Amino acid sequence: MKIEEYLCGLTKKMCNYYLLNPTEENFGKIIETWSDNFSMIGTGKHEVYTSFEDAVNGIAGNQTEASQIKFEILDEWYQAVMLREDAALVYGGIWVRELMPKEGEALIEMDTRFSIIYVCDEEGNWKMVHLHHSMPYFDQGQDEFYPKALSVKVREAMELVELFKKRSEMDLMTGVYNHESFQKRIEEQLKKGKKLNLYILDLDNFKNVNDTYGHSTGDELLKYLAKLLQKYFKEDGIIGRIGGDEFAMCDFKASGSEESGKRLMALWDEYREGSAKILNGNYSGFSIGIAANEDEELTYRQLFRRADQAVYQAKNIGKDRYVWYMEK
Repeated sequence: MKIEEYLCGLTKKMCNYYLLNPTEENFGKIIETWSDNFSMIGTGKHEVYTSFEDAVNGIAGNQTEASQIKFEILDEWYQAVMLREDAALVYGGIWVRELMPKEGEALIEMDTRFSIIYVCDEEGNWKMVHLHHSMPYFDQGQDEFYPKALSVKVREAMELVELFKKRSEMDLMTGVYNHESFQKRIEEQLKKGKKLNLYILDLDNFKNVNDTYGHSTGDELLKYLAKLLQKYFKEDGIIGRIGGDEFAMCDFKASGSEESGKRLMALWDEYREGSAKILNGNYSGFSIGIAANEDEELTYRQLFRRADQAVYQAKNIGKDRYVWYMEK
């Protein structure tokens, strides 16, 4: 018998042991065909076994599962190629289907491709040194080595996961961070020792806007303000909606800097013009409280509390202005 025929027959026998009669005895016969430096790659559970011991443990688990399922072979083919006198490649395919377990239940059907490298040892025994098997997907197009349709679906699924993750961090109406995510990001910056200004912005008389123009107009005003905050703070800061008509921002400028004042004045000017269009010529202002951690280490809560106190001070002295927190 030619070596090629012998190796094809040996491979067929081992496959039949594995698929049709996965007993402990046959499991032992399969292992006997492996060399001491045997390795295996598969797609069933993304197996990669780089040693004989790992493969034995992995295949044992597979055999336990396989013993609970009975298959029939619908088609199989084997081909052998001599690589040299003591080495050969055997490749082929097996198409199997689960025997009907119960009427009406879904069937398992697999079309597996495999390639095996055999090497003849010093005693004349042919041993497997490497096995690679894979199962083509139904999405795989003709002449494709990898199912492009499936890879596209995987990429789309990952993008969808990222989208949902991002949305879970955002205030869905305004598109800025929600309070929890805003706080998390400020805390990360504080842990790094960053010096920052924390702004809390509260719209003045926002309830009157909703009562007079309706909640849809109020929502439009909030969206417009959020868009402006992104314009003036997004590049070098962090923006969040912390509730109702309250927003919070931070930047990494020096406390009380002239640049911070200019930024706020530009924000106010553009907001006045835009809000007047939304409110039919009327203007709705806002008050801002600002706190900085320039000279001391502060937690987010401490910084937030100071900025919040500054907001109330701005409200109490006339609204539509900003106030820096000052120690009394």
